[in-house]
Parts: sequence; C-alpha cells; structure tokens
Amino acid sequence: MANTSLLKKGAPPPREKAPSVIEADPRPTEGKKKPLQVMVPPEVFDAFSARAGEEFGFSKGAKSQFFMAMWKAYSSTKR
Repeated sequence: MANTSLLKKGAPPPREKAPSVIEADPRPTEGKKKPLQVMVPPEVFDAFSARAGEEFGFSKGAKSQFFMAMWKAYSSTKR
C-alpha cells in the first residue's frame, strides 16, 4: 500500500520536483508590482518587523527588503 500522507489535497510538491516559477516567468520585470498580503498572528508580525528593522534599518521598505532576502535564501537552498 502506498504512503498517501504526502498526497493530501493542497500539499505542495517536494521542492526538488517543483520548477522555479520565478526563473520560468518570461514576463519583463519592469512595470508595476503587486502587493503580497498574508495574515499572521500579532507576535509573528512584531518579531518580523523587529528583525526587518535590525537587518535593514528602521526605514520605509525594510519589511519588503527583509522578505525578499528571506525569499532569496529560501529559493537558493537545494535539498
């Protein structure tokens, strides 16, 4: 019998089998960008904001820069 715990609806594919949608995007990078919104508990938001301020100075755009740095680190890891 196959292990179906990894085949549940909504589960993402393993990272090594999923293509990079950022690299596969043929659209030009110029133009208006769209916001990404997520809902997180207040303590997660506070910790994220504090870390973004420490890393990128407490200035406008620090959270965006921190998120992009996290994304770059995540997408560059090979498992």
